Amino acid sequence: MRHISVRLGLLVIALLLHYTGWATHQVGGQIEMKLVGDVPGHYRITVTNYLEAGQRANQQMGGLVGIYRKRDNVFMQSFTLVETGSRSSVPFTNAYCAKQQNLDFIVATFGYELYLTPASYTDSQGYYMSYQTRNRNGGISNIVNPSQVGYTFYLEFPALQQNGRIFENSSPHFTAINGEYLCLGEPFTFPFGGTDPDGDELRYSLVTPLNQKGNTNGQNNSVSAGPYPEVTWQSGYSAGSAIPGVPAMSVNRSTGQLTGTPSKTGLFVFAVNVEEYRNGVKIGEVRRDFQLLVVECPPQSTPDPAVRIQAKPADMTSLTLCQGQTATIQAADNPDWNYQWRQNGVNLPSATGSSLIVREAGDYSVYVSLKTVCSKAADSPTIQISVVGAEAALTNSGHLCATTGTVSFTVGNAAGVAVQWYQNGQLLPQTANEISTQQPGQFYAQLTYALAGCVSKTNPVAISRSAAVVPTIQAQQPQLCPNSVLTLETNGGVQYAWQQDAQPPGPPTTAATFSATTTGSYVVTATDFYGCTGTSVPFVVTAVPPVVPQLDSIPDMCGVDVPLVTLKGQPAGGLFEGPGVTGNLFNARSAGIGPHTVTYTVKPAPFCEGVTTARRAIVAPIPTINLPDSMVTYYGNTFTLSPTFTGDPTRFTWSPATFLDDPAVANPSVVQILAPIVYTLRVSNASGCPASDSISIRIVERLYIPDAFSPNGDGLNDDWKLVGIEAFPEAVITIFSRWGEVIFRSGQGYHEPFAGLTNGRELPAGMYAYTVSTAPNRPVMRGQLMLIRD
Repeated sequence: MRHISVRLGLLVIALLLHYTGWATHQVGGQIEMKLVGDVPGHYRITVTNYLEAGQRANQQMGGLVGIYRKRDNVFMQSFTLVETGSRSSVPFTNAYCAKQQNLDFIVATFGYELYLTPASYTDSQGYYMSYQTRNRNGGISNIVNPSQVGYTFYLEFPALQQNGRIFENSSPHFTAINGEYLCLGEPFTFPFGGTDPDGDELRYSLVTPLNQKGNTNGQNNSVSAGPYPEVTWQSGYSAGSAIPGVPAMSVNRSTGQLTGTPSKTGLFVFAVNVEEYRNGVKIGEVRRDFQLLVVECPPQSTPDPAVRIQAKPADMTSLTLCQGQTATIQAADNPDWNYQWRQNGVNLPSATGSSLIVREAGDYSVYVSLKTVCSKAADSPTIQISVVGAEAALTNSGHLCATTGTVSFTVGNAAGVAVQWYQNGQLLPQTANEISTQQPGQFYAQLTYALAGCVSKTNPVAISRSAAVVPTIQAQQPQLCPNSVLTLETNGGVQYAWQQDAQPPGPPTTAATFSATTTGSYVVTATDFYGCTGTSVPFVVTAVPPVVPQLDSIPDMCGVDVPLVTLKGQPAGGLFEGPGVTGNLFNARSAGIGPHTVTYTVKPAPFCEGVTTARRAIVAPIPTINLPDSMVTYYGNTFTLSPTFTGDPTRFTWSPATFLDDPAVANPSVVQILAPIVYTLRVSNASGCPASDSISIRIVERLYIPDAFSPNGDGLNDDWKLVGIEAFPEAVITIFSRWGEVIFRSGQGYHEPFAGLTNGRELPAGMYAYTVSTAPNRPVMRGQLMLIRD
């Protein structure tokens, strides 16, 4: 069975010759982050874009990357990528067929040196970053409206500081992409696995590719928080059946290898997600988006090429080299063939000759195809190269603080390997595969492999001491104001332990600030990213003596036309405030009528909050009395005096008290008045502001009722006037016709005298009857009235 190796991630664009009219598009890619290791929080961000060669690819720029918190999608920061390195072509196994099918891809890599503050990235649910771009190829077969669908490259990473310590991690790294297409009905395998720089467990799965968020506005690249929309599958397609086949394409959960046998031609997009686990806990993930072209391949095939290791027996299929040695793998030399060498299933750039010089471990093979005919490529048997000493990598853990600390070094523990350790070029006595040191220097190990006779050196590792942790305590001042909090601040670490008078304060805190509420001697011990500690010099907090301000009382004022009032407060030097207050003077006119709060504030010290006391300054209104100058009533009447007031009077005095039921109320009753009298009312309000007024009461002994009047318009007796009627405010006058019909009724009070009219019509001359009811408890007066008209 022939296996067509496929390098996803690069994604294919053109189908056969009739796809030459397609525009240049994004093919796929991913975003990755790698810990640099020099200072905590320094990462190298890499975005790999696979593009169809052409104008679109030439114009591709870096764009923006956004970082967000997973818990609530809160924006953390963004940055702009710049291109790193030169662009390169993706090598195709079958170059002639790829050219005929217009398959020409380039790799554009963009990066950014990112410095994150670990103390700002501590959320247990982690964070994510995304890069969004567009567009996809309009000829994609398995998603809806592909030309209007974009990309979101997505990466998750854990908290950078956990339990007060730096958490070091790099994201999974995908290997390079082969330039391939798939043949209809032909089984294929492709090693799509990546590596993890930290040795974390990787788990692979097929997922639905992500669309660009809000890409309908035509913007090529922008940042926005997740969740991000997925592409919409055509009917019959899904993440697990993105390329139809028997079987459909699948991914090995552990290795990332893709396998399948396509059953339909077309251009198919899909994505692989790799999750990283440490100690069984997921800590991150990376998505890679890509696409593959399935075509009907020509029946012609190239004979399987024979390969051998030069200067070795022809049937030798494996070779062990010492580190630094090389070997040459030779394929059958045919001028009509194209060659493409592979290492571990991945096409090697520029490895297109009939031989290959190797120095790295791996499984090597060569694909050959005809130079002038599009034929099926042939795959050679595999040559396995092992390199003794390739695993001789030096790993270290621990840290050297300014005066303390230990660093451990480890190399592989293989049988038959002698280890020699060197510090600063000097041989150390230790021979185990692990040593530790408490001194700085450059370390490496030399490994001697007895069986192979190889000698190799590990990578050198330079160890130095970090700077001393020297925290300092700072505050706005070393004095604590009364009833306040003094904020102490420190720096130099990522975690802190505070002490007051050599005792931990409660509740304990590990923050860089501490709220001091009592006096004492404070120190702080800081722990940095590496676990190194340092203690500050004592910071002594003393107390500012308290003050108790006093403000003299302010006398009430009657009206606004009063002299300025001088305010007096103790201790001196405080601040008077309130309506109408200027300096230490209170101006009633500026303040206005009403109660006003005047405060006096004294600061215990210039940097302390002021202590305030208050008094009320009352500018009282001067009362006014609305009382008629005079009134008329009848002999023996009982009635109420009802003046109206302003200025809120509270004390009332009527004099004399004759005929009054209560001379100390606002509205006393005059009981059975028997003689004329003048009353004087004196009032005052709560502030003692006075006012007075008088009323003269005249007594009417009897009511005079004329027995005739002449409403003829001559100005004499034109209406029926009743002399003394004003003494009877409740009087009701009724006039009747000779047949007893009511032709006039006054209502209470005879305010408009009878003028010989009824409903606006003149009444004829003649005799009319009347009744006069002067008060409810008095007899009704009856009589005859002559209406005269000349």
